[in-house]
Amino acid sequence: MLDSINNMLIELMAAMARKDYETRRERQRQGIETAKANGKYKGKQPDIERHQKVRSYREKGLSLREIAEAAGYSQLQVCRILAN
Repeated sequence: MLDSINNMLIELMAAMARKDYETRRERQRQGIETAKANGKYKGKQPDIERHQKVRSYREKGLSLREIAEAAGYSQLQVCRILAN
């Protein structure tokens, strides 16, 4: 009997947490849409200095792995930077 009550309370708390999460995500989405409509939301801007370092490392002849370690990026991110 006590186990079933505990399980019911845990399920209730999980449902409340999920509802809260969904509500916060929905409000965040609405805020971003409003900001985009007003021209205030630009998203995350690239770090131009670090991107220049990646390009200069490549010009020096470093490999993708060496560039990634030196710049603190993943190899995939280095490829994306070099592709632009």
